[in-house]
Amino acid sequence: MATTSEAPETTQEEQIVLSLNEAFQTYVRQMPTDAKKAAQPEIAKFVRWLGPERLIDSIIPSEIGEFNEIFGAKTATRDAKERLSAVKLFLTFLKKKELIEINLAQHLRLRKSRTTSARARTSATPDTNTRLVRLTQSGYNEMTKQLTQLQEERVRIVKDIQRAAADGDVRENAPLEAAREAQGMTIGKIQEIEATLKVAVIIDAKQQEENRVQIGSKVELTETTSNKKVNYQLVEPNEANPLASKISIVSPVGSAILGQKLGDEVKVKTPRGEQVYKISKTS
Repeated sequence: MATTSEAPETTQEEQIVLSLNEAFQTYVRQMPTDAKKAAQPEIAKFVRWLGPERLIDSIIPSEIGEFNEIFGAKTATRDAKERLSAVKLFLTFLKKKELIEINLAQHLRLRKSRTTSARARTSATPDTNTRLVRLTQSGYNEMTKQLTQLQEERVRIVKDIQRAAADGDVRENAPLEAAREAQGMTIGKIQEIEATLKVAVIIDAKQQEENRVQIGSKVELTETTSNKKVNYQLVEPNEANPLASKISIVSPVGSAILGQKLGDEVKVKTPRGEQVYKISKTS
């Protein structure tokens, strides 16, 4: 008598972990059209800052705090409030849908508005607390190039809007809606880069402390269990680009190796569990 084998039943549904970009698209799809226009560029900026391919369950509170510090905490303007509000609602959505375990939204805070007299006193003196952004020379050059491309893109989009608006009813005009959405995202990127370049300081490699990991350092890390080697350059969040092996100082790996010396071992919490890396090279 033939016997048949049955596949074991799944007792627990495997949770799918979304990338930040996938979570962003999921959130945007359920937003009302009017709210989407204002919020989408700001959330897109947040997604680019952390990295679109970043898994949402790997985001840590200190990274949210860093974003808060750079893009909103030092100002109490209406723009800053709207910017952080959009991102906060996005993070609240992720928690409500149980896509993340930590309530990251609580780490976005905005300073209370100052009194009129306080604002008057502040405006009369320079802001000595402005946070400088340290960039590598290549990062600065890349941002400058990207800014030029975006400014050219903005001109093209304006022409697209003019053409689409001339085609008929603006209330049911998909090309016009798409062009306006692209315009909002492009302007947001331009403002972000301009703000960064305004306070940018180019890192002088000659002034870097030898054998210690600092912003701008290029490092080789060796995973102690598998002996696998990876190479990174440590940069500010504004310059981070995982595809170019540039990691942010607030990322799990970046924050662990920042300030460490050649030969040191560091522990890094990853979605796969805790891993130990040895700093095998630095320059």
